[in-house]
Amino acid sequence: MEIILTPFLRGKVLIAQPRRGYRFSLDAVLLASYVEGEGFGLELGAGFGPVTLMLKARLGYVRLLALDILVDYLRLLKESSRINGFSGIYPVAGDVKAPPLRTKFDFVFSNPPYLKPERFRVSPRREIAVSKWEIEARVEDFLRAAFLLLKEKGRAFFVVGAEAEDFEEKATEAGFFPEERVEVLEDKEVKFLLFSLRKFWTKKRVFSFVMKERGKYTPQMEEVLAGGALRPYLR
Repeated sequence: MEIILTPFLRGKVLIAQPRRGYRFSLDAVLLASYVEGEGFGLELGAGFGPVTLMLKARLGYVRLLALDILVDYLRLLKESSRINGFSGIYPVAGDVKAPPLRTKFDFVFSNPPYLKPERFRVSPRREIAVSKWEIEARVEDFLRAAFLLLKEKGRAFFVVGAEAEDFEEKATEAGFFPEERVEVLEDKEVKFLLFSLRKFWTKKRVFSFVMKERGKYTPQMEEVLAGGALRPYLR
């Protein structure tokens, strides 16, 4: 695997990633800017760690455990942590369907695979297919793992594409109560959905965030791309 080192968040973090194969996209940046929490956090399906690394750059005081089934990617995460001088990041190999963890976490976050292989043509590259298509694991598996490993008063954060129309229903079936739904827009079209979930009932709030207008990033999205938090710009 040929590796390149790429600066993100306007150079605030360097991420080691494969030159070919899976490359993370805006959904990872959006999730990293949306997550809030203190204490010990867990990323489910971390891959080579872009969300964990970008979140650590913003919330340096938190400890983060990154779980993924692809061991080679976890090695890249470990290397990126070393290069950036980050401490308190713990890559762990494991399957979300049977997570090898006993700890309960203060917050959980994930950018799960949500594309259905019967509806969308699957990439021939395994690392890409596993990251975006429901092949090795489904959205339900990530939700169940999040519910199992989250503390009773914790929060779970997810990002999915607009194609995942039934995510909220699946979250409810897993035992969660939606706290927030954020529709991320390009002009007036929904491109991504962000969710904050709780284990207890809470009134759901619905927000929107415009990331692009007329083909250009909005000033608010430019702030997010520079490492800022998304929350101040929710409407």
